Amino acid sequence: LWGPDSSFHFNPLLLKNTIHSPYFQKCCEKLMDWNAVVDEIYYQVKSLQPFSNDKAPSTAFCLLLRLLTLRMTDHQMDLTLKHPDSPYIRGIGFLYLRYVGMPEQVLTWIEPYLYDEEEITIESGHRAPTITLGEMVRELFQSREFYGTPLPRHPLEVEREIQVRMLQAEKVEERAAIHFKNQQRMSFFQTLGSHVMALYGDEENPITWYKAVVDRVITKDEESGYPLKYPKFVVTFSEYGNTETVTLGEMDILQGNWKQDDPNTTSSSHNQGDYGRGGGNRGGDLYDQVRQRERNTATADKGWARRPPSTKNALSSHSSYRGRSLQDDMPTAKHKPAPPRDNQQRPKDATAATTRGETARSSYGDPPKKRSAEEVAMIQEKKRKLMAKYG
Repeated sequence: LWGPDSSFHFNPLLLKNTIHSPYFQKCCEKLMDWNAVVDEIYYQVKSLQPFSNDKAPSTAFCLLLRLLTLRMTDHQMDLTLKHPDSPYIRGIGFLYLRYVGMPEQVLTWIEPYLYDEEEITIESGHRAPTITLGEMVRELFQSREFYGTPLPRHPLEVEREIQVRMLQAEKVEERAAIHFKNQQRMSFFQTLGSHVMALYGDEENPITWYKAVVDRVITKDEESGYPLKYPKFVVTFSEYGNTETVTLGEMDILQGNWKQDDPNTTSSSHNQGDYGRGGGNRGGDLYDQVRQRERNTATADKGWARRPPSTKNALSSHSSYRGRSLQDDMPTAKHKPAPPRDNQQRPKDATAATTRGETARSSYGDPPKKRSAEEVAMIQEKKRKLMAKYG
C-alpha cells in the first residue's frame, strides 16, 4: 500500500467517524476476508458518496475502509475491477486504488477502464444521476476531491503522466467515434488483409504509427461474451512482424486523415508527438496541453491566481491606474446610499458618488461637516464630566 497504514490517506474527520461507526465495527467483527466484503458490497451498496444523507459515513466508505484494513492482493484487485455482478464492487476497487495504489502503478490498473460503459450512481436518492464507470475513473484520478472529501495528492511527475495518458485515451476515443460513423471505412477495416496504420509502443519506445495488416476482427469480449462497443483488431506490423491487438481508435487509413469526415475538426496527419509516452521529448505536445489545462484550471472563473497588487500600488493615486481605483477593478455590489440621520441633512454631493471608491475620492478634499447645536452641547457636556472625574 502507498502511504500511512494508520490513515490510508483518509480525511482525519472522515476516518474518525468511520472507525466509530457502528456499521464499520460490525463489519470488522463479521467480514473477515475479501469474499465476505465483496458479498456485502453486492447486497448493501447502492451509491458511492462518502457520506450518507444524515452526514454519517456511508456504507460504501465503511466497506472501503474494511477492504483497506484487509489489504487486497493483486489478484483480488484484478477480480474486483472486472467483477461482473455489481458496478459498485468495481467502483470501490477504483476508490481503493485512488487512496492507496502505488502512484507509479495506478496507470497500469486504470487504463483499460477509462472509457468503460457500465453505469453507476455516485449519489444516493431515486433521482440521482448515473454516470459511466469510465467517467468516474477519469474524474477520480484527475481531481483532488471526491464528493466533498479530499483525495491524496500524487507526486507531480506522476500526476502529469496520468493526465497525459488520459489525454492520449481521449484522442483514441475521439478517433474511434469518427471511424465508427463512417460505414465505408468500417467495412475496409473489417476486411481481412486490409493495409492500415496502427499505433504501437512499449516501455522503451514511444507510441508511434506503423504500417500493419488486419488479421482478425474481434466483436465480442473474450471473457464475458458481451458485444463490444467498438470492434478490436488483431494486426501484424509489416516492419517488425509482431502481431498485436489494437482498438478501433488505434487504427487509421494509410493517408491518415481520420478527421476528414468530421465537419467540426480539421484533417490530421500521423504525428508521433501526439502519442508519445513521456520521457525526453516524447509526447511533448501532450505535456504542453496538460500544463495549459493546469493553468486554465488554476485561473478559471476566479482571479485568485493573479499576482496581488503591492501596498505601494494600492495606496498610490488613481492616476497610476489610468484613472481607475482598485475598487473600480474589482466587482462590487451596488449599494443604496444610507438614509440621513435625524436633524441631519444629506450632503449635496452624495448622489454624485454612488460607489465606495468614488465616495472616498470625493471626500479627501471636502471641508469638515458642521455640527448641529445639540451635538456641540453634548460634546461640551462629555468634556465637562471627564474633567470633573479625572481633573
